[in-house]
Amino acid sequence: MGVYHHAGRLFAAGIFAVVSAAHAEEDRREVGPHVHGRATLAIAIEANNVQMEFVAPGMDIVGFEHEAETARQKRAVETALADLREPLNLFVLPESTGCTLTSAEVTVVAQDQEHHDAAAEADDSAETEELEDHHSEFRATYALACTDAAQLTSIYFPFFDRFAEARALAVTIIDADGQSSSDVTRDYRHLER
Repeated sequence: MGVYHHAGRLFAAGIFAVVSAAHAEEDRREVGPHVHGRATLAIAIEANNVQMEFVAPGMDIVGFEHEAETARQKRAVETALADLREPLNLFVLPESTGCTLTSAEVTVVAQDQEHHDAAAEADDSAETEELEDHHSEFRATYALACTDAAQLTSIYFPFFDRFAEARALAVTIIDADGQSSSDVTRDYRHLER
């Protein structure tokens, strides 16, 4: 059993490497490193283990991308982090799957767009430029244990109710049958597979 469990972790890690590479390639095709209003959710299913990887621009989650400065902004970030630690309230799986959360890691990651850094250093308004180029992302990884993951035939997304700025979520599901990708949106927040 220990070998199988270890193999499952390698399977999930390999899947997320592929999904992350696909998202990185997609990001390079976009104008910037991320698109406001668009988050990603990758789901890997192996046997009765489900792994999820979620990434969303800070603007979509808390309404700003800079480091939280005011007490109100800091509260917004803390509340968002707490809500993101409860993925089954945001991404609702069928009850028949019997899935329970076994781990949740949620972080805020700050990014600077490199292509503007050189211009900012040469420019007298470097401080202003730096603020404009700072972006933050909320990232989360989740592990779920399910009694019957094969019943994961649909997902409902109250995520859009909780995060008013989010408009779309690119969902990639990988299981023994292969990979499928779909977009869910504020208007179409139910995914059937």
